[in-house]
Amino acid sequence: MAPCRHALVAAVAAAAAFSNTADAFAPGATKAFSTTRINNVQTLSTSSLHIFSQKTKKETEDMKITDMGVKETKDFSLNLPEEENWEADSKIVELGLLLLWMGSLSGFIFANNWIGPWPEAMKGVPERIYFTGHMLGGMLFGGGVIMTTALEWLCVKNRQPAVLQFYFDKVPLLDMAVVLPGLTLAMISGTGLCITRYGGLGIAPPHIPVVFYCLTAFAAWWAATDLATQGTAMRAVDEWVASPASKEEGAKVPDIVENRFWSNIVSCGFVIVLYSVMVLKPGTLPQYTPHLPNFFG
Repeated sequence: MAPCRHALVAAVAAAAAFSNTADAFAPGATKAFSTTRINNVQTLSTSSLHIFSQKTKKETEDMKITDMGVKETKDFSLNLPEEENWEADSKIVELGLLLLWMGSLSGFIFANNWIGPWPEAMKGVPERIYFTGHMLGGMLFGGGVIMTTALEWLCVKNRQPAVLQFYFDKVPLLDMAVVLPGLTLAMISGTGLCITRYGGLGIAPPHIPVVFYCLTAFAAWWAATDLATQGTAMRAVDEWVASPASKEEGAKVPDIVENRFWSNIVSCGFVIVLYSVMVLKPGTLPQYTPHLPNFFG
C-alpha cells in the first residue's frame, strides 16, 4: 500500500513538472516572455538615456559656467591693464600740458627780463588793471593751494571710501581749474606791474627776483611731492576701497595718502613766504614808503 502511494505521488510530481516545462516552451509563453524582456530593455534604455541626458545637460551647464568664468576673468584681466594704461596716458598728457604751460610762461618771463617790456602793448594797460589781476590771481593761487590741503586733510580724517575716491578723482581738476590759472594771471599781471611801476622786469627792485626764487622752489617741490603722487595715491585708494579692510570701523588709509598731508603743509609754507616777500618787499619798501620805519633795519 505504501509503495503505491509513493508511486502515485511521484507520478503527480512528474506530471506537474512536465506541464510546467510544456507551458514554458509553448508559443504563447514564449511571446509573453519576449514581450516582457523587450519592455524591460526599453525601460532600462529609456532610464539610461534620461540619466545620460541629465548628465550631459549638467556637464553642458558646467561648461557654460566655466566658459563664463574664464571669459569674465579674461575680460577683467584685459580691462585692468586698459584702465592702468588709461591712467598712465592721462598722466603723460597732463605732464605734457604742464611742461607746455611752464615753457610758455617761462619764455614770457625771460623775454620781459632780458629783452624789455614784451609785448609792447603791455605798456598801455593801466596800473590798476594789473593790480586787480594780480590780487585775483594771487587769491586763486594761494587760496587754491591752502584750500586743497585743508580739504584733503578732512577727507583723509573722514576715512570714508566714497569721500576719498571723490577727492582724488577731482583734485587734479582743482589744480587745472583754480591753481594754475590763478598762478598764470598773477605772474602776467605781476610782470605788468613791474613794467608800469619800475619800467620793466629786468630793472625791478631786489624783492622781485626773490619772488621768482620762491616761486621756482615751490614749483619744484609741488611737482616732486604733490603732482608725482596724485596717480599713485588714487590707485592706492582704489585698492584700499576694494579690500575688506576699508569696511572696518576706523580703518587705516594707505600711508602714501596720509604722508601727502606733510608735503602739502610745506607747499603752504612756500605760499606764505612768497606772499610775505611780495607784501613786505625786503630792501624795497622803505624807498617807496619813507614815512614808515625800516622793517628790516
